[in-house]
Amino acid sequence: MFSLPFFRISALTLAVTFPSLSHSRATPRYGGADYCYAFGKGLVLEDTQVLNTTYHSVAQTIAITSTDPTCDQTAQVPLPLCRITLLVTTSPSSKVEMEIWLPDEWSQRVGAVGNGGLNGCVDHSSLTFLSSFNFAVIGSNNGHDGIGGAAFLNSPEVLKDFAYRAVHTEAVVSKEIVKKYYSYAAKKSYYVGCSTGGRQGFKMIEDFPDDFDGVLAGAPAIDVNHLLGWGGIMSRLNGAPSGIPIISPALWQVVTLDMLAKCDLIDGVLDGIIDNPDLCDYDPAGLLCTDILTENCLTHSQIEIARKVFSPITGPDGELIYPRYDPGMSFLGSAQLYFSGVFPFLALDWWKYAIYNDTSFDGSSFGLKDLTAADKVNPAGVSTWNPDLSAYANRGGKVLTYHGRRDSLIPSGNSIRWYNLVQLTMGQHTMDNFYRFFPIPGMDHCSGGPGANSFAQFGYSFKGLPKDKQYNALLALVDWVENGHAPESIIGTKFVSDNVTLGIDSQRLHCALPKKSVLKVEARAPAKVNCTLPTGVLKAEDWIRNCTQSELNDVAQLDWKKAENWVCVEE
Repeated sequence: MFSLPFFRISALTLAVTFPSLSHSRATPRYGGADYCYAFGKGLVLEDTQVLNTTYHSVAQTIAITSTDPTCDQTAQVPLPLCRITLLVTTSPSSKVEMEIWLPDEWSQRVGAVGNGGLNGCVDHSSLTFLSSFNFAVIGSNNGHDGIGGAAFLNSPEVLKDFAYRAVHTEAVVSKEIVKKYYSYAAKKSYYVGCSTGGRQGFKMIEDFPDDFDGVLAGAPAIDVNHLLGWGGIMSRLNGAPSGIPIISPALWQVVTLDMLAKCDLIDGVLDGIIDNPDLCDYDPAGLLCTDILTENCLTHSQIEIARKVFSPITGPDGELIYPRYDPGMSFLGSAQLYFSGVFPFLALDWWKYAIYNDTSFDGSSFGLKDLTAADKVNPAGVSTWNPDLSAYANRGGKVLTYHGRRDSLIPSGNSIRWYNLVQLTMGQHTMDNFYRFFPIPGMDHCSGGPGANSFAQFGYSFKGLPKDKQYNALLALVDWVENGHAPESIIGTKFVSDNVTLGIDSQRLHCALPKKSVLKVEARAPAKVNCTLPTGVLKAEDWIRNCTQSELNDVAQLDWKKAENWVCVEE
């Protein structure tokens, strides 16, 4: 078991101790209310104004004041700490609001967290996450307030904050404050983010390789202009911006169930999860309405829409613009951002305020021409698509990235594409020294979904898990950075209804590419005449056709819910 050492700083001595789930609280020297308030009052940094200083003596839920109503209204403080909010001037026309949490018991590590979507909201859940492990940690509003992009209008400096400068400034400011607060510098620095936060992590790796020793980047929104454009094109396929979806949410759910019927068993496990969607060559033709099939079916035009949704977007010369949606994802919940018949606000705001600076833009004629325009502008180099990460690799940095293969907001095929591009650019051996990518079967965007979706990767996903690197992506990254132990696998946990208080539903092994997780031979269904487990690419419906009901019941009862029954093997 790997655990984090921390400094418990008392009035008499500085000593390294090791955390347990319960320990007595020492009287802090560099901590406590008096020290915290005095420090905040006297803190002076260039271009920085201290807005507020608060000391929290116990774990508690606090109200977040002076923030946009679309952002967090509360936060969970997990242990005694000093919370300081700041306003940093990044240019004559831009400012970034930040807050840093400084725990009394400090691990000698400093962390920074990212954002999501286009938003200017501090990720308080990830501040809770890192401070729970005794990190001093900082987050920011990314240079503007709220979840929308109106602040980008004719504001190139605000776009620079969004693209890269806010997180880079987090790194600089946090290290300065930590050195002043604890009287010595942090030994290591880390970054945690998912979605836009994942993109921000890779942007730091590309352009500011000295900022962070370790980066934990989930579902990265890299190639972001094409990602947002893909979302706009998906919505147009389904009727946007009319407000009336051509295929209703209920019918999309029929498509999802049809995909599972055809592809769930490709991996040999009947669990409602398509482990590797790349092996699912899905065609919705079987759902075509007929004189007999009149309900829960699709018209010819709806069949063509579904086919396009599960096909990559290509340019006029056949070049790949953006990967397809992953078969197996759900069209309920987050996916309705694209399929409700309304043009998605993320794409709308991006082209209205960042690309065209035209408030009359409504997405009604959106298409490939708009992606071409975005490529030409690429505000502040936001795309984040430089596969040469050698500066970061050469200075010893490590990146652990993951992506749910059921992601309904950012297709996981984009992370596969990025991994392959970095591999082509740098070579597998070099990648193995600093880059680990974990595809997560059955996980939705950053978390959630029917798969084993909790492995202490982001936000509150650490709750209910052991403080052990086997179950914890953050601790696995720390162990790699500080002890040289590269993670090959992580155990994911699925809680009942994704509720920690209800207990564990299942666990499985997640493997870093180029390996994949498969059930051990002894855990698989017994081989049967005409009903063998598929090997390679095999249409699941052909396999099912050769199985009796009792044999299918055997398959359904596989003990796939135990992590020890999974193993990592070469693809």
